Amino acid sequence: MASCRDLKKDINFLANQMIVECFSYMEYSPISNYENVLDILHDVEQLRINLLFKVNNPPENGSIKKYYKDIITEMYDMNIKLLEELNGLSEN
Repeated sequence: MASCRDLKKDINFLANQMIVECFSYMEYSPISNYENVLDILHDVEQLRINLLFKVNNPPENGSIKKYYKDIITEMYDMNIKLLEELNGLSEN
């Protein structure tokens, strides 16, 4: 298992990549989608905050490995969902 420090770096890296994608989309897309992109940016930041809180506050009992694997799974699934949501804006 990777260290908590590496997991925090991964969370921050993916959040920063999503933020860059959102700003790139805002730069090169129609002005009509700014509200939707700002909502996605808000969701990205909330996801980052929630995941970092979970990493910093593991449960006292139970399987720690499973707990961190669940955080990693949630991180990837939510980032894919938000990226698909951002890509879906260009189809409208």
